[in-house]
This record gives sequence, C-alpha cells and structure tokens, in this order.
Amino acid sequence: METLAHTQFRLVAQLAAIAETETISLGAALGRFLAEEVRAPVDVPPRDVSLYDGYALVAPAGAGSRWPVVGESFAGDAPPPLTADTAMRIFTGSVLPAEANAVIAQESVRPAADAWIQISESINVGDGVRLQGADSRVGDCILAAGTRLDAPQLGLLASVGRASVRVVRKPRVAIFTTGNELIEPGEPLPPGKIFNANHPMLVAALHRLGVEVLDLGCLPDEEAPLRTALAEAAAVADLVITSGGVSVGDADLVRRVVSVLGRIDQWRVFLKPGKPLAFGVIAQTPFIGLPGNPVSTFITFFLFVRPAIRVLLGADPEIDRPSVRLPLACAWPAGDRPEFVRVRRERGADGQTLLSVFQNQNSGLLSSMAWADGVALIPAGQDLGAGDPVDYFPFEAWYL
Repeated sequence: METLAHTQFRLVAQLAAIAETETISLGAALGRFLAEEVRAPVDVPPRDVSLYDGYALVAPAGAGSRWPVVGESFAGDAPPPLTADTAMRIFTGSVLPAEANAVIAQESVRPAADAWIQISESINVGDGVRLQGADSRVGDCILAAGTRLDAPQLGLLASVGRASVRVVRKPRVAIFTTGNELIEPGEPLPPGKIFNANHPMLVAALHRLGVEVLDLGCLPDEEAPLRTALAEAAAVADLVITSGGVSVGDADLVRRVVSVLGRIDQWRVFLKPGKPLAFGVIAQTPFIGLPGNPVSTFITFFLFVRPAIRVLLGADPEIDRPSVRLPLACAWPAGDRPEFVRVRRERGADGQTLLSVFQNQNSGLLSSMAWADGVALIPAGQDLGAGDPVDYFPFEAWYL
C-alpha cells in the first residue's frame, strides 16, 4: 500500500495545466484562477496621504509649538503647496500638500487662537503618513499566475486600475455514477434498490470548486453503454470522474472498460477510508474512479479530485493542506491505518474547542457527514485519549 501523500503526488505528476485562457471582467472573476502575472501599473497610493484626521505640517516640530492653519484638504482634493511654518487641516485619506511631510492627529492639537493651533506632542518626519507606493509600486508583482481570485485579490486588482483579468478556462469535468442498484431521488423505490446519493453530492462539490460540470447521470452495469459514455465524455472533458465500479468484482465494469479505452491503475492507499481508488486515462483525458460508499466518495474526492482540478487550473495542488490542531472530546482506539474520522467542533465546559467524534464511522453513513463539520486524522497504531490533539480539517476549507 502507498501513503496518502505518495499517491497524491503520483496523481498530480501525471496532469498538466489547461492552456486555454479567457479575459473577463473583475465582476465575473470571483473564484477564478489567474493565467497571468499581474504587475502594478501605478503606485498605490499614488501620492502621500493622511492616515487620520489632523493637520499636515513640516516636521520635525516640538511639543508646544504654534502653527497658523492656512486651509483644508479633503479626500479627493488636490491641495496647494504648504508654505513654510504653516499647517493645513487634513482628513483621512487626503493627499498631503507639497512640502508637508507629517500629520499630527487632531486629538494631539488644541486651538491656540483664531486660525492657529498648538501641538501637544513632538512630531517627526513620516508620522501620520501613508507614503506613496506603500501598498504597491509601479512594476511590483502583486499577484502570481495560478492565484485564486477571492475578495481581497479582486480589491487589489481594482486598486491598481485593472477592470479585467486573464484567467484559465474553467475545467470541464464529466461526472457519472454507476450501478444497477441506483434509483434517482423522487422515483419509486423497488425492492433491492437504493436512492443515488453520490451523484448530487459530487455534482454539488464540483460546482463549489468552480468547474464546468458535464453531468452524465447514472449508468447501468453494462459494458456497452459504459464504453460509449466514457469515450464520449473523454472527447469533450478535461477530467472524467466516476463513482463506483472500480473494485475487482464481476460487476465492477468501469475498471475493465477504462482499461480497454486507455489505461488504468488500481491504487491501494494506506488510509481509511480510501479504497478502491483508480486513476488512468481514456484516450488522452485523465480519469479518476472513486469508491462507491458515500463517505469514501466524499473524502477521496477532496483528497484526489480537488488537487487534480487545481493542477488543471495551473495552481498549487495544495497536497499539504493546512490543518488545525484541536483536542478530541473522547478517547479513540488505534487502527491499523491512518483514518479520517468524522468530527464536529463543540465548546467544552471550560470554553475550550473540542472535537466530538461520530461514534459509528461506517463509510456508508451519509448522516455522519451531514452531522460533521470536518474530519480529524487519526494516526495508525496510536490509542488516543480525551484531550489529545489531532489534525482537524474543516470541510469548508476543502472548497477553496
């Protein structure tokens, strides 16, 4: 068996970034991935500006000194130069007048006479000033290619005057589930059948990752329709995903069909849950076959499909996804493999955040996933007691 990290690295090493790009407006760019390095065309701020409401003057100046006030500068104004030994009323974000090199806060000033002020503390050059180019200077690389655009990144682009940006085309991901036992929700449930829960779960997860979803529905365990569906999906998709049918049973036909159409590897990951998992290619299109049990499907999707999608987008696959160390609320016995157990953050009597563990970790229980807000990684062969810290991975962070 392979370690989780080794399997992840082996998978992403066989993938390449999508070469196609498009230019879109900032308003449409949330969640997209940059296809270009962005350099600042202007200084931000473009001039020295005041950090707060106060008075602009020429420093250094000593406590107790008195200054005549010769005008005002509001945000958006272009104030006249400051004459020697005078001060100007100024407001937060306002451009400093030429010659001024400091701002004293209005709380440190008291009126001395009509149109005069007296400062109550000494002031030095640069005090109270956000210098020109403090945020970015002309030519600075402000965002690297492969960066995911969230609210702060969009704000940064707007701050240098960018109204549009070049991004990687959304990956087209084909998804279908397999199994003669599956019935679509809303239909009558005959004996021996179950409702297809994996399909809407995987489609929703793909939408959360911002890809273009090619929803192929559910296919029967029959070789001919599987071969046709997989070949057609590979012709139009950047990645093909299936759920179920990749084990070694007689009815697990996906593995067999992919082997005929291209190549497939059966991977045994030293992890629970984590099998069966398959990776291969159909013609030239990457293929990932996820297990059929819903909990295994959900967890392996984020462990393997998410990094693959990020590689297609030209981004860091983030295999070493950061976790948080939090204590368990209860003891948990050692297993023979590392295990992602379903947990939920709860507040202990002392106010400390603890991880409550869903007691039945069967991989078929979707109720455990709906109850949980993340998973904790339990090391192999290590009995843990209440209060022992573990690595916690919140589900919400996996969508980023």
